Amino acid sequence: MPQELMAFFRSAAPEDFIFPGVVAGVWLLLVLYTLFFRLRLALLKPSRAQETAQSFSVIMVQRNEEQNLVKNLPGWLSLGYPHYEVVVVDDYSEDNSLTKLGLMKQQYPRLKMTGLNQETRFSQKLSRNLAMKAAAHDKVVFAHPSMEMPHHQWLPTISAAFSKERKVVVGYTATLPDKGFYHKLFRTESFFQQTESMAFCLNGLPWVANEENVAFSRQAYFDINGFAGRMREEYLNMEVIFNSIIRRRETAILPWANLVLRRETNAGKQEFRDLIHKFFVLEKELSFGKVWLRRFFSLLKMAMVPLALACLLLYPVLWMPLLILLILLLILSAVSIKLIQKRLNEPGIFIPSLLYGFLAPWYRMLARWGFDFRRKNR
Repeated sequence: MPQELMAFFRSAAPEDFIFPGVVAGVWLLLVLYTLFFRLRLALLKPSRAQETAQSFSVIMVQRNEEQNLVKNLPGWLSLGYPHYEVVVVDDYSEDNSLTKLGLMKQQYPRLKMTGLNQETRFSQKLSRNLAMKAAAHDKVVFAHPSMEMPHHQWLPTISAAFSKERKVVVGYTATLPDKGFYHKLFRTESFFQQTESMAFCLNGLPWVANEENVAFSRQAYFDINGFAGRMREEYLNMEVIFNSIIRRRETAILPWANLVLRRETNAGKQEFRDLIHKFFVLEKELSFGKVWLRRFFSLLKMAMVPLALACLLLYPVLWMPLLILLILLLILSAVSIKLIQKRLNEPGIFIPSLLYGFLAPWYRMLARWGFDFRRKNR
């Protein structure tokens, strides 16, 4: 084999190196992306910052979440952090949520209640707008009644991040394991969306994929007039606000397991489709450079294997170098994904992530065409 390669390189014309060079270039760009985005996120060390006692309003918007409120809210109201409140906004529930909240309010002074008293269009955004007005503190973070009580270091760590003059602090939200094919797909897609967002933040191109576990200044919401002019968007809520106010060097990320908020729900086919569609809409909120960069690397991922196969057909003698390059890229991707999932304590989706990471660019491209076509013709 080495003799055949040496013979090829000795006898090859200059134009014979063009196509293999393109393949090698695509491979190198994907390696650099994996190193500077995924692996850098996987190996990020917690920064030491002086702890401060920032005051927080933890906001939960709920509709018919009676069981989750009874199960989880007492823990959220007993975090041990000295300066915070929990604001629960009722989006016109039809169960006994308000009764349960009223009973808990008598026991927990930190609890504040408000809500919509009738069914209305755009209630999700109206509820969030109501929450922002009801919050007593400038630093705000959204959660959900289905989320387990967070680690006792959650709010102190967010507070420490703000002490370093950060204005947006991005955390990770996990969906707890459950049965079902689409539930696992949902968890995997959510993992890639959120970790890609964090990696872009780490490299000075910040954007936010999810509204929960993101802390920010309440005043920033009012500075841009909230949802003014954007009430009709059906997939995005606070993500619209975050991606309008987020700035380079003013954003902190917290990719560690003890700072993850964990949500108990069973996601089906519709929830998975909604997550994909939400991402398509979200991209339209991002700057051209951020969209171009992530789509560029998606195209490279799609092109790598077909280019390698085409190169193999044209130059069969190069099969061993091509195989080595592909194996090295696979190992590097697998290691980075495994390290990130271990860091976030995301169990049970490593193998699905390897497969999904390879197929997702193709699936997203087809799904985007269908989504855009339906939107134009509805």
